[in-house]
Amino acid sequence: MPASLNDVIKKMLIQIFRPLVRMLLRLNVPFHVVSDILKWVYVDVANKYFGINNKKPTKSRIAVITGLSRIQVDQQLKLNLFNADNSHRKWHRAGRVLTGWVEDKDYQNHHGKPKIIAIEDDSNINFTKLVEKYSGGATYKSVLDELLQAEAVVVNSDNQVELIKPFYLSENDPDDIQNVDFLGLSTQYLLETIDHNIDPDRDHPRFQRIVLHDKLPKSLANLAESYARKKSQELANDVDEYIEHLIQHSELEDDQELIPYIGVGIYFYKADNDENPL
Repeated sequence: MPASLNDVIKKMLIQIFRPLVRMLLRLNVPFHVVSDILKWVYVDVANKYFGINNKKPTKSRIAVITGLSRIQVDQQLKLNLFNADNSHRKWHRAGRVLTGWVEDKDYQNHHGKPKIIAIEDDSNINFTKLVEKYSGGATYKSVLDELLQAEAVVVNSDNQVELIKPFYLSENDPDDIQNVDFLGLSTQYLLETIDHNIDPDRDHPRFQRIVLHDKLPKSLANLAESYARKKSQELANDVDEYIEHLIQHSELEDDQELIPYIGVGIYFYKADNDENPL
């Protein structure tokens, strides 16, 4: 490997690892746990994606490209550390319901705030109708259970639902399972897009943009963030509604191939005061 490329890879890894390690240390995850998982991922990825002529790689090939011994490769192949589930669908659907509750004028009071709504009644403005409109097919009970668990809503003695916080993931809680799950998924999707775009064997690069500025006065940072948040939320809602429209109005046949997931990720970046860019 050329020295210049080696230096760039080291820098890239440090840039990725720094915020990740900061979070892992807050979660009390020791190095040896991460090391064991990384070893398994190396073998798992090599086994799935680095065969030759569409054939599974041999253990010897996996050992060569990962730098592990054949014994270590054999040990890792016998493990299954990743338990895939659909938990992301829960918080995605719940988040869409909360967004609809906050932004749909039918669900706002005369002050522009989310109404306290009945779970079910004879009107068209209740929690059940809200879930039907925005969740994409989930039952009102499953969404309500998720929102109650996330402490985003409360149910009063009159069987009415009140919105407590307009977001599904708990903020500033390092032990929150949903936040950690969200971290894994959102980071995975971003890195998958970057990997796709820099892979010379793949055509049709996916959309990927980043906008960065320096020398912005600190007193104006909140204005910049508010503007970015407003415009980004509008875009996210528009894309989400359009894709859901395509799904709802598609004439799916039994043998039609479906993709596991599709979407757009948006994030706002601002350097912390103690940030030390490389």
